[in-house]
Amino acid sequence: MRQRVRGVRKEVLKLKHSHYMREPVRRTLTSDAAIRVISRDGIAAASLRRIAQEADVPLSSLNHVYPSKQDLLRDAWDRSHQLVFQIVEEVIDSRPKTLHGAVSTLILAFVGGEQPITPQSSSESRAHIENAQRAQYELYLWASRIPDGGDNDVTDYSPAIFSIETFLKSYEYPGVNAEALSQVVAAMIDGLFLQTMSGNSVGSNRDRVDRISAGLISSCTD
Repeated sequence: MRQRVRGVRKEVLKLKHSHYMREPVRRTLTSDAAIRVISRDGIAAASLRRIAQEADVPLSSLNHVYPSKQDLLRDAWDRSHQLVFQIVEEVIDSRPKTLHGAVSTLILAFVGGEQPITPQSSSESRAHIENAQRAQYELYLWASRIPDGGDNDVTDYSPAIFSIETFLKSYEYPGVNAEALSQVVAAMIDGLFLQTMSGNSVGSNRDRVDRISAGLISSCTD
């Protein structure tokens, strides 16, 4: 998935100022621009005109792809999840030495702003992911306030959770139920993420994260 995202980004940069841009590339460009605006200025500032300026595309071009702001926010919602799911892949690539370290690294990567450094990571991609994480908080609130929930049922978390399960299972920790552990780790990340976005710097407290990790592993071990 990370290679596909990088490939799309390169195509965006290549075609950004060309006369013709394929719709999937245009959608990625404008979704990324929406994420930056929401992350920096809040969802109230994310008008189609403001996003078009951020993406450096004509407003008429944006209106052709997105009939309404809500349609664009749906794309930004899905795009933010796609970017944040890259965190799982970066943790897997970093290969912590122990199961406890793997769980702690996952939590810190999502809620402590401590994504592991890998050969594939860059300052640009990390900033991209951080913007997506900040934007997600406002997009969650937006989705909860509209009648159809922002179509957020189409966002499938199962591949990311399955990746976490496969990753944790590779440690062969005696008696641990990797399937259950992957579920509770994902649920804990969700809860801590909301606390962090509300101003409680949970992730910066490494000792607390270590205790949480030990508790999660213990609860899923026979």
